[in-house]
Amino acid sequence: MKLDILTTYQFRNLKEIVFEAQPGINIIYGDNAQGKTNLMEAIWLFTGAKSFRGAKENELATIGKQGYKLYCEFTNSERKQAAELWYEGSKKARLNGVPLKSAGEFGQSFFSVAFSPADLQLIKETPEKRRHFLDTAISQLKPSYQNYLLQYGKVLAQRNALLKEVGRFPDLRPTIDLWDEQLAKLGTILTIYRNDYVAKLSVFLKEIYLGISSGEEQIGISYLSSVFTTNDPAMKYTDSIINNYYNVLQDKLEEDIQTGFTSCGIHRDDLEFTINGISARSFGSQGQQRSCALALKLAESKLLATVTGEEPVMLLDDVMSELDVRRQDYILNHLGHQQVVLTCCDLSNTLRLKSGNIYKMENGRLTSL
Repeated sequence: MKLDILTTYQFRNLKEIVFEAQPGINIIYGDNAQGKTNLMEAIWLFTGAKSFRGAKENELATIGKQGYKLYCEFTNSERKQAAELWYEGSKKARLNGVPLKSAGEFGQSFFSVAFSPADLQLIKETPEKRRHFLDTAISQLKPSYQNYLLQYGKVLAQRNALLKEVGRFPDLRPTIDLWDEQLAKLGTILTIYRNDYVAKLSVFLKEIYLGISSGEEQIGISYLSSVFTTNDPAMKYTDSIINNYYNVLQDKLEEDIQTGFTSCGIHRDDLEFTINGISARSFGSQGQQRSCALALKLAESKLLATVTGEEPVMLLDDVMSELDVRRQDYILNHLGHQQVVLTCCDLSNTLRLKSGNIYKMENGRLTSL
């Protein structure tokens, strides 16, 4: 897969950019607050996902403007395609001139993996961050996953609201069973998706981490479920597995009524990383934790390519200065098989680049060097 052209209109601080991306490594450099990350964000939106910075749609338009428009041309294994995305009070999208029901449908055609400085903290951050990584990564591969996740969130919110009321209105207690039955079914489906993804991701993660560490260290990854044990994970959707989930919810019910929230389920699960068998989060050095995070995102890219048959566009936003020489070299010279868009403030961080294209971003304007 290759991004060919991206144009922007009234997007953030960008001045009607026309970015003609080249195969291989594309480096965009410039001082902070010039628009580099905004350009990355514009590319990312064509995956159909929301802003990786958590911005709302009405925050993406240039200050003082009511909307924005983005256009891109990209080539995948099928053909050259054209995508349009714009916001004028509501978000609309077209692919090859055909209106889409939602921008989320772009996710079936355009694939990308984004990596920012915040992701370098992924290993030692809260479980919520790691769950978000899983949810975003799986959603690109399985659009149905996002639908199940949204349903789960709605049922969970209903159960939590009911838990807060049961103390005052005991007659409501039997109705919790109805929500638990739904939560067990949805939670089981989502756990199976996650277990399957982590098992496949692990293969690429181990290979990439060996390369980053020059063969000196081995990485491990495990999905930690708050419902199922590591000896008996949920891998198939069966009545007995669903009943296990339901029974755990029931066992925790008294505790949940006291606290007013659901204490177990996929919304409480986590990922565990080890280096040579030891917890990376608790005992890994900062360098090791960053290597884990880098390897994780690169493994995500590899798995995405294997499943879809498309090498995703890799977006690396301002991470070079946060990495040591060995990791910089791995990014610059071991990803040439796919298209990479990389931003940085200091070109000296890219001196080891053997081949690639360089652009400068200044005051929202992009120029090719």
